[in-house]
Amino acid sequence: MEGNQEHDIRLTEFDYMLVTPQLQMLKAAIPHIPPSWQRMLSVFVKFQELQHVQNIFSQGELSAMGLSTDQQRPSSPMELIQAIKPYAGPREREMIETLENIQLMIQTMQPLAR
Repeated sequence: MEGNQEHDIRLTEFDYMLVTPQLQMLKAAIPHIPPSWQRMLSVFVKFQELQHVQNIFSQGELSAMGLSTDQQRPSSPMELIQAIKPYAGPREREMIETLENIQLMIQTMQPLAR
């Protein structure tokens, strides 16, 4: 599986907040333990990650970046597109780039329409 681009997934800031060396070690061990234990260990790891998310939110870090509600502002559609683009596969990236080009054309045409 190593080197297979279909499995190459970039981690987000949110992922980095959840990752601990211990959980990563457990994840790495899953393929090497008896199949009868793999499901239980997989569920345990995901449950630990879920608990970590709950702790993050209960500590007042209300967004994946740890911003408080006072600092949050709604993102524009283009900001959202730029945020997800690095994590997209080739087909999704092509669609995102098409959306970006459409948005640029709209922005270019707006001053002419006035």
